[in-house]
Amino acid sequence: MSAASPEAFAAAVDAYRFEVAHLAPEALELAAASLSESGLLLVGEPHGVHETPGVLYALAVALGTRALAFEWSHEEMEAPLQAFRRDGTFALERLWALPPSAELFCGDGRITAGHFALLRRLREEGRLEQVIAFDRLDPDPVPEWQVRDRELAERLLREWDRRLPLLAVAGAFHARLDTPGTMAAELAAEAPGLRPAMLEYADGPAMPPAPIVLRLPAGTPAVVPGV
Repeated sequence: MSAASPEAFAAAVDAYRFEVAHLAPEALELAAASLSESGLLLVGEPHGVHETPGVLYALAVALGTRALAFEWSHEEMEAPLQAFRRDGTFALERLWALPPSAELFCGDGRITAGHFALLRRLREEGRLEQVIAFDRLDPDPVPEWQVRDRELAERLLREWDRRLPLLAVAGAFHARLDTPGTMAAELAAEAPGLRPAMLEYADGPAMPPAPIVLRLPAGTPAVVPGV
């Protein structure tokens, strides 16, 4: 589903409800161990699921994270995110002033109304001390995937305040630890003890193997920015 104006998107943010996410105790225990040993939990997701921000909220509360990182292009989203951190408001009109070709409007589900609701709730509750956009816009020609994944990991590590327990969210492939060259593999080399988690929805796509699997009920489509 697409919100074609900043007003429609703001209404979807306001309407988002954080349903209770029941997370298996054994999975939470492993997630806590990853956070304790490496300082971060990397979560692999199928993009575009309405319920995902609610799951991320449950993880942030259960694990006591203080920083949040998204697979969003820093060229487009870094300034709006930092402005939100400072004053608690979303400059949606400025985002909708981006050209229709902007990544914001790609519709792949990395950016949803629920993610904005998550940011707002964490900030209001004093659980958000840092927010990071760790992706970048693709150059032309698009390089090999290993280059992008290395750059994702490098930016995250460069921007992250290591004093803050971090919850980072990326597409499922980037969170694979069993494939050399992925973002997860690059992060693990610098943050020993990292155990990525995968969000596995009952009706969703098959997810890659991971040390932690968070099994969830069926998901529904998220509201994404549109033009």
